Order: sequence, then C-alpha cells, then structure tokens
Amino acid sequence: MDSLLQEITMLPGVLGCFVYTGDQQIAGSKMPPIFKENSIKTIGSLLSRTVQMGHMAQLDFKGIEFKFNESLLIINLIAKGALLVIVCEPKVNKSLITMTMGMLITDIEASMAKGIMTPAVTRQSAPPPPQPTPPAATQAPVKEAEIDATLAPILEQIKEALAMAIGPIAGPVMKDTIEIWAQQWATSRKNLPALAEMLCKEINDDELEKEFMEEFAKVMI
Repeated sequence: MDSLLQEITMLPGVLGCFVYTGDQQIAGSKMPPIFKENSIKTIGSLLSRTVQMGHMAQLDFKGIEFKFNESLLIINLIAKGALLVIVCEPKVNKSLITMTMGMLITDIEASMAKGIMTPAVTRQSAPPPPQPTPPAATQAPVKEAEIDATLAPILEQIKEALAMAIGPIAGPVMKDTIEIWAQQWATSRKNLPALAEMLCKEINDDELEKEFMEEFAKVMI
C-alpha cells in the first residue's frame, strides 16, 4: 500500500494522500507530518458521512472535489466503502491524477483485500503489554477548558490565518491546540502569542510558519 500511495504523492502538485476504509480505519497514509493520525481519521469520517448522505439522496458519486483557497481535496470511491483522499495544490493537473488513478486503483483495492496496512495500523494487532495504572491519589484531575466568549471572533480569525498555511486540516488542528493551550495558560488575549507558538510547532515548516505569524500579527492589531 505504501509504495502505491507514494506514486501518487510524487505527482506534481500533490501534497499527500490516504485511504480511509468503510470500518473507519486508515488503511494507508502518505501525508505530511503536520497531519496527525487523529486528524486524518476526522477528515476521513467527515468525507465518509458526506458520501453516505449522497447515497441516501440517491446521488451516484464517482468522485468528489472540495476546493479551498490553499488546497484541493480529490476523493475517489473505491471498494467496500473505502475512500482514497488526495490533497493537492489548487492548480494541480487533475487529468494526470485521473490517469494515474486509473493505473493504480486495482492494485490499491487488491492491497486492501489482502489486509496490507501501514506499519502504524499493523502495530494495533499486537498491542503492548498493559502498563500499571498509577494510584488514584497521584492522578491529576482533568481541568475543563474554559474559553472566554469574547475571544471567539479572534480565535476564528486565527483559525482562518492557520488555514492559509495548512489548508482544510486547520479546524481539527486549531481545536486540539486550543484545548492544550487552555490547560497551560489563562485564556486571555495577552496569552494568544503562546497559542500562536504552539500552532507553529504543529505547522513545522519555516516558510509556512512565517506566513502564519504575519497573518497572526494582523489579527492582534
């Protein structure tokens, strides 16, 4: 599976791709490091629900595209309810992707039928031995994150700035990072630079981080 997905990611303008199965698992992934496994599953789940709603409305999907300012999602329906999701630059050569998919789709479906998964998924079949649970007295209670409603418009602008850097994954990344930020800092405007720094670590690309921080500075004016 990995070698097949690698062929897709080598196409000009393709940023990454993954296969999301009908039983809500990632069968294979060649996505940039910023796309964490939970975020990929979230995207796959949302796309799978979209397809299911289309079927309920008696729409016969062969493929779906979602166009954003900074990226394009191309979703191909494959065997047993699985989806092949390709993340591209907006001006990617879609004809080249279609031609490549025509050559690879049979092999991808055959790989899924054989149960060939990526190493991260395969490891789930052999779970590590259970670790001892610390005594209840030593476990710190989880603090419920509380966000001041007045910050909501600013956080939305920061999410939009993040989307300009990393595309459609910005929503899940922003949500997860805010939860961590709220546990470590008082949720106030003066501590938003700390949130921006945490988001930069998620971006993990010097040029994209610079672009994000430029947009963040405009939000803070």
